[in-house]
Amino acid sequence: MATAAATHTVERSVVEAFYQAYGARDFATIVQFLDDDVTWTISGPIDILPFCGTRRGKAAVMKLIDSDIPTILADRRFVPNAILVDGDRAAILSKLAATRRKGGRAISYRIAHFIRFHDQKVIEYISIIDSFDAVEQVLGHSLAVPEAQQTGQGDLIAV
Repeated sequence: MATAAATHTVERSVVEAFYQAYGARDFATIVQFLDDDVTWTISGPIDILPFCGTRRGKAAVMKLIDSDIPTILADRRFVPNAILVDGDRAAILSKLAATRRKGGRAISYRIAHFIRFHDQKVIEYISIIDSFDAVEQVLGHSLAVPEAQQTGQGDLIAV
């Protein structure tokens, strides 16, 4: 029983090493952490942030990290605020800081990563971004929000 549990528990050092490699865009190290059948999801509006959506498989994820995201965001880095590791899962609350490739504008927004591991490899990655803030920054202007929503009378939920 101890052997089975060991394959389903990820060590904090593995999570930290993966996250450091991911934040540093160390592609040679990242690929070693990915399961062949990894599922990678970034929430957000695909029309404005085309790197959002779901990718499946190591090759698709590496293309996303190596070329798709950098077409929009340059010099991307993560500043983790909290890392929680429990069993085969990790949750990381961070701030993403980057430069918009077109125009060079600084971009910074909150992001949460939920990662599931199996045999010390990433098998599922879910990224929840503050997409409203991210879209405003990428577009370079505030989005029009009806007055009822600005005063808390609408359906907006603060997270």
